[in-house]
Amino acid sequence: MKKIIMFAAAVAISIVSCTTTVKTASTTELPADLLSATVADLEVSPTRITYTMTPSKEIQRGGIGNAKRAAIMEALEKYDKDADILVEPEFVISVQNNFFFKNINSITVTGRPAKYKGYHSLNDSVWCNPVFRGTYKNKIRK
Repeated sequence: MKKIIMFAAAVAISIVSCTTTVKTASTTELPADLLSATVADLEVSPTRITYTMTPSKEIQRGGIGNAKRAAIMEALEKYDKDADILVEPEFVISVQNNFFFKNINSITVTGRPAKYKGYHSLNDSVWCNPVFRGTYKNKIRK
């Protein structure tokens, strides 16, 4: 009986001793010149690609977001090695729920491969136009 009470006490202490840590961050506004940026155009493929994968246990340990990134990476490597990103990705995830965790059976990603081209200064683009950016103020002289 003593062993059962000691075991129950140990379990109760281990459950109660869990702590939650909350961290916050703040941002500071720094003066930065918006017009010093570099922008690029995207060349998007007209055809959509679809790729299905079964993520390994290592990928699943990183969560569903990690599995999505791995599926995008493998899809781009298989269909278009020159592509930089997948535009408009859509995911279909088959998940098996266990008691404590979820197993991802398969993940299917569909999207359009795209690559960056035509790097240029932001001053060359439409974004430097104050009317387009909404910063134009019409001043009336009296």
